[in-house]
Amino acid sequence: MRALKTILIALALLWTNPSAAEGPHQEKTHLAAGQFLLASPHLRDPNFYQTVVLLMTYGPEGASGLIVNRPTDIPLGRALPHVDGIEKVSEPVYFGGPVGTNRLVALLRSDTPLPDSKNVLDRIYFTASMKNLTDALQGRNPDEIIRIYAGYSGWAPKQLDSEFARGDWVTITADPNAIFSDDPSKIWPNFFESQQKIEIRLPELNAPFRSPDIGLAPITAILSAH
Repeated sequence: MRALKTILIALALLWTNPSAAEGPHQEKTHLAAGQFLLASPHLRDPNFYQTVVLLMTYGPEGASGLIVNRPTDIPLGRALPHVDGIEKVSEPVYFGGPVGTNRLVALLRSDTPLPDSKNVLDRIYFTASMKNLTDALQGRNPDEIIRIYAGYSGWAPKQLDSEFARGDWVTITADPNAIFSDDPSKIWPNFFESQQKIEIRLPELNAPFRSPDIGLAPITAILSAH
């Protein structure tokens, strides 16, 4: 459990109060926790190409977030074989970012506050607690919805500011419903097609994202150790 809590502790050290989400806004905003970062069409970094990042922390110490629109080809039932009752769950693990991809973290939508978690948006909590993950996956709390990510995204002090000033990112108020939608891959093209009115050559958005940095073996190994 200590290894899985590392990310949560790091995020807590950077934590700033996020803006409360009010719905699916398309108005551009400035850098702040509680925003979506949308990769500009010219950004070709394979880790962030056409990604949407939920910015969870932002401040003098740096920034961190989760990519919310990249499913992997690893279903939860395979990634968590020791969790009873989810053997046939086809919901995939999502690629949260290039940092710590051998560890799983989660976003949970819950009507009640959760222990060992951070509130990142209205009724949405970030957690690295295996108990929270297991309870949600086994349906012990009916009001909870969960999405699980391998890794997260992180920026050193002023790094994200420089990328933003260079035009690598567009920011809008995060939409909680989009995070847990059936097809979050639509967030990125929908924004640029409707707001920017530019022609975009889209990849196979319906195909699972495959990252060479994510492997089933390291995921299951670290989880089985706790």
